[in-house]
Amino acid sequence: MRRRTTPLAVTAFLTVALPLAADAQDWTRREFPLAPPNANDNFVAPYFDGFYENEDGTFTISFGFMNRNDEELIEIALGPDNFLEPAELNGNQPTAFPTVQYSGFGGYRERGAFGVVVPADFEGDVWWTLSTNGYTTRVPGRLESPGRIVKGAYELSTSPMAAGSLRPGIRFTEDGPMGAGVRGIFHPETLTAQVGEPVELVFWAHDRGDRELGPVNVTLWKHQGPVGGKIAFESFVPAPPEVEGRRQMGRAPGPGPVETRESVELLTDGPMAYQGHFSATFDTPGEYVIRIRADNFSQTDSTPGNQCCWTNGYVRVSVND
Repeated sequence: MRRRTTPLAVTAFLTVALPLAADAQDWTRREFPLAPPNANDNFVAPYFDGFYENEDGTFTISFGFMNRNDEELIEIALGPDNFLEPAELNGNQPTAFPTVQYSGFGGYRERGAFGVVVPADFEGDVWWTLSTNGYTTRVPGRLESPGRIVKGAYELSTSPMAAGSLRPGIRFTEDGPMGAGVRGIFHPETLTAQVGEPVELVFWAHDRGDRELGPVNVTLWKHQGPVGGKIAFESFVPAPPEVEGRRQMGRAPGPGPVETRESVELLTDGPMAYQGHFSATFDTPGEYVIRIRADNFSQTDSTPGNQCCWTNGYVRVSVND
């Protein structure tokens, strides 16, 4: 029998400031983790959000981040400034860290950007380390609280929320395998593209709530890629009918370019029901990963701040000149 647990946000991380000469220290740069962010020149902090028990007995450790700037996109390539330990778990973490600002408890944190799967008998910590703008920040992901005082203290719920919301499902073929939750699902193929030429992204995302089913919103992110490489997204999803009282959640108005952090609501009826149809155009060659976040944040019991309800889908793209 699966345990019923209560959503829990784990916000601790460690910050190690690299030494600076006394006359070079500028305390206005907000070196303190809980200080208000600056517009730029601040650091990115990794966060451990908690863990989920998987159906096969393994566990998914959830990580997110907080870009402590108001405006600046920070990118940190995989390597000595962005790595996971143990080394065999390294490689799926983001390299692009946009600023976000959600309402309520969501704040400036992007939760559940990726998950690390560990075996049922895993012991110890999974450390994520980031170094940027003169600071090294690192956080342990773990299954037990220190000293094992409270067993399962960091466990997050996969049960329906108060009004019945669950994490949506994502598929890359209409009847193919489904991913749900932070662990999500990777596209089975690596797509290929040329610089300046759009590549098509097609997927299906469904609400799975234990209630009357509602719409699903999707947001596309640069998850990994060359530092400075930009992705221009365009939506081909028709605008949904307006429903009085529905939360808008920064939705894009209809087909056309999709700005960073804008979500697109998928249709629930017609030939494009539940289908995401986008293009991505790259300005720099290299190896990229696009993250598709499918959420039902338009529901009253689903927000980033309460760890529900969204699912990650990932698409690898190899871009040539």
